[in-house]
Amino acid sequence: MKPVLFSLIFSLIFSVLFTTQAIAREIVVLVPGFFNSFAPEYFSRDIIKSIEKKGFKVYVAEGLNPIGTIEENGERLSQVFAKIEVLEKNINKNTPALKTTFNVIAHSAGGFYTLFVANQQKYDIKNILTISTPYKGIEFIQSWLDDSLIFSLLTDLAQLDGVVQLTQSGVAKFLSSVRVSPKTKIVAFAGYQEESFDVWDARNLSAPLRVTSYYISDKSDGIVSYTSALAVGSILTTENLKATQLQDPNYFLALEHWEQVLESDSFIFLGIRNTDYIREEQLRFYSALTDYLLKIL
Repeated sequence: MKPVLFSLIFSLIFSVLFTTQAIAREIVVLVPGFFNSFAPEYFSRDIIKSIEKKGFKVYVAEGLNPIGTIEENGERLSQVFAKIEVLEKNINKNTPALKTTFNVIAHSAGGFYTLFVANQQKYDIKNILTISTPYKGIEFIQSWLDDSLIFSLLTDLAQLDGVVQLTQSGVAKFLSSVRVSPKTKIVAFAGYQEESFDVWDARNLSAPLRVTSYYISDKSDGIVSYTSALAVGSILTTENLKATQLQDPNYFLALEHWEQVLESDSFIFLGIRNTDYIREEQLRFYSALTDYLLKIL
């Protein structure tokens, strides 16, 4: 009996350890969007903790150009992936056959930077979860380029090619060049808030984003329309077949564009009330998002 009992206990311990290691090996890379480094921490500590709590190892992509093009930030992001691979290889040096695989949660234009990396076919990217990535472009950018001479001149003089790429035609041109591995799943999520005269309440679009939302034909987060964020479907695989592209409108984020990622307390300095609502909504959404990711692994 004793050998049998010892064997059962050993098997149970091994099973628990193996499961824990398998979960710990799952990596999530958080990828910021446009204007990324203008904020000290693009993804709040609450967001990072909510993902780590589910057993993932979280890396945040740093060193991107806040006004860079898709190609420039894509190359910079590729370097981030390469560094993570080296780190993981050193950590798992006792298991050299273990290959580093990536899950990505990307906000806004960060989704395009990630697709640029996926197109390189250098890394094993299993899942790309995008939040408010404008797959149909950002409407107000095109409107302002067409109707505002000042905005158009500023874009040219400051060489803001990264802004022009976020128009409908710019996005369509980029996506037409992307080919991802057939094993890569792309899942799109969106957010929006209602407009209100009370622009100081965190539950409504703030004053600056009320201005931009005026030029958006659908409900939006003040920057990206709800339909644009969910408009996946045109991305192809390396075999020129449709990539696995999913969307789930039930997983929406009831926050405006910057509230979706930044520290909730940072909005106090902008005069925003009810900042606890921002924190609670971030925790609710990203916890649910991580549960979703666990289901599709």
